[in-house]
Amino acid sequence: MARSYACIISPDVKRDKDALVAAAREFAYSIEVLDDGILFDVSGLERLIGKPDKITQKILAELERRKVHGSVAVAGTVDTAILLARQKGEGGQMAEQQDAFEQLPLRNLDIGQDTLNVFSDLGIRSVQDLLAIPRADLIGRYGREFQDVIDTIEQRGASFITPNVKDSNVEWSFDLDQSVENFEQLIFVLNHGLERLLAEVEHCGFSTEHLDLLFKLKNRTEKSYEIKTSFPTLDRAFWLKLINLRAALDPPEADIVSVKTIAHFTHPRPAQKGLYAVSRPEPESLLLTVNKLKKLVGETHVGVPMLLNQRLAEPFALDADAMPDVRTGSGSDWVPEPANSHALCDHGIIAFNYYRPPLRAEVLVRDGRLIFIKTHHFSGHVTEYSGVWKSNSKWWESLWKTQEWDIEVEGHGIYRLLKAGKEWFLTGEYD
Repeated sequence: MARSYACIISPDVKRDKDALVAAAREFAYSIEVLDDGILFDVSGLERLIGKPDKITQKILAELERRKVHGSVAVAGTVDTAILLARQKGEGGQMAEQQDAFEQLPLRNLDIGQDTLNVFSDLGIRSVQDLLAIPRADLIGRYGREFQDVIDTIEQRGASFITPNVKDSNVEWSFDLDQSVENFEQLIFVLNHGLERLLAEVEHCGFSTEHLDLLFKLKNRTEKSYEIKTSFPTLDRAFWLKLINLRAALDPPEADIVSVKTIAHFTHPRPAQKGLYAVSRPEPESLLLTVNKLKKLVGETHVGVPMLLNQRLAEPFALDADAMPDVRTGSGSDWVPEPANSHALCDHGIIAFNYYRPPLRAEVLVRDGRLIFIKTHHFSGHVTEYSGVWKSNSKWWESLWKTQEWDIEVEGHGIYRLLKAGKEWFLTGEYD
């Protein structure tokens, strides 16, 4: 497919840069800001808009809508587009591109002044005049370096766009004609917006694992949601379900009048699947299931258990935002690995099973030492023990009412022993 490039030359690039870049983004993503204008790739728009003159008209209409001025040219090479745009008057366009290019003065080309003076004395003042001279004669007279000028006038220039407009996100917004009471009424509109947004992310060569959703409400306040995953994906149906679940957990306080969505760029997830790894659920399905559980039982009651370095009755908490990080592998290859897995192994941390309810026990204490323990299930000598600890490390919140030991019973295992008043209990076993 033939390449096409558009160039906008502006009287004040510094002042109008943001508007020019925004106008260019309506047609392309590969954008280069020049000293006197902006250059972008419009290849493929012939099928959607039409011939170069139609594309030029569309770009001029976009500039007018954004209230900025400039001259526009569309051509098959970067050099041709720039030369034509610089030659045109403000807001002007020429119907016959070939004729317009051939009439360009040679002073617009990258030709030394001494050479231009020689051409002028010979009556060679335009591109058309230079095209009439045999190429071999020009090369023989001015050397191989003149080949670049010849390529330019023959519209075979080898220049390329060097994108220098870097973005970290794309956004989509929509203003409603009438306010809506709840988010579910926006599903169709948001579905259309996500389709366009994620297509633009993919066109840029990226994926996303972070969406920001912003509602403007009828009471002139805003409601925002930050939705993150631990893996990049462009699955529109997945994002729509996840947004719906997130909004259901914390719905807006008033009617919605507009919606805005921002997708933050990240590198795509590798698509290669393991040939021999055990099949596991797709991360999209896992995350949706977790959010459905949060909707049923509340956000604080679903998560990954995190050990607390404290002496509490149950020294762990649920991290509601933690999810297995699939970026350590791909597809069925990933293995959830805790961030502190090496530390767990190095320190020999083992699992602990709580007894529900605790087991009553009889304990023999002699000279302040634990000697023997007896329960309905087993009995034996205490070979080793550590403690005593108070059950609650947060002494400023409540009084210490119990005492605890970790004990090893001969021939059985390691247990947690608790004394409440004058009664003894086994609260659990180390596994």
